[in-house]
Amino acid sequence: MSSISPLLAEVGSITKRAGEMAQLARKELVRELKPDGSIVTNGDRSVEEFLRPLLTDLVPGSTVWGEEFGYAADEGKGWWLIDPVDGTTNYAFGGPYWGVSIGFILDDRIQMGAIALPDLGELYLAELSQGAYMNGNRLQPIPAGPVRQEEIVVYPERLLRKIPATGLPGRMRISGAFVVDGTFTATQRFRGMVGMSERLYDIAASILINQEVGAEIRYTSGDAFLISDLKRDAKIELPWMMFPPDSGFFL
Repeated sequence: MSSISPLLAEVGSITKRAGEMAQLARKELVRELKPDGSIVTNGDRSVEEFLRPLLTDLVPGSTVWGEEFGYAADEGKGWWLIDPVDGTTNYAFGGPYWGVSIGFILDDRIQMGAIALPDLGELYLAELSQGAYMNGNRLQPIPAGPVRQEEIVVYPERLLRKIPATGLPGRMRISGAFVVDGTFTATQRFRGMVGMSERLYDIAASILINQEVGAEIRYTSGDAFLISDLKRDAKIELPWMMFPPDSGFFL
């Protein structure tokens, strides 16, 4: 039996439409470089412009923090976290590994998350304590236990510059889009993933989806990973993880 609430269903519909808009924008795509050297396109901007008023209309008084049009603080009436096109480089050069990510935070907890992977035909939805779904089908809990040598684990390149790769469990992969790494972990195409240097809008929806299937989410040191610590417009400085329960993994 589905536990997708009417509000989450509407967020999912909006997310899917945003993905379709991004696909259409590829027909006349304009690529630019941001000051940090990353790519932005007219698709990223048009999708966020589309999403902002629709989402704030759903929850009166809510605010938005989006990648392309800036940070607005959480004022306690609901906070939308938008990454309009995550995996922009893949998207801009025709790759399928990209998506639209929307999270909703209230009282320092991620209440809802939606991710569309348009080129893969996948829509993920999650609501706090109500489970996670892919294309309307409830995702099963992640099996507990250590990562086997042949299983796939995502390790970001920036982490591998800091620590030796020897001794890390699993086979290393990275898709170039957090929404793919996150949803593939929730569906166990990837056994686990380590993150580093994201902002909260990059990860909010993926965190809730994985939380709802039982992933262990914490810093790799073992410290608690608290949303309240991530609400400023800054990158996450320490490596953190979404791994199977009882994996025994620490750095």
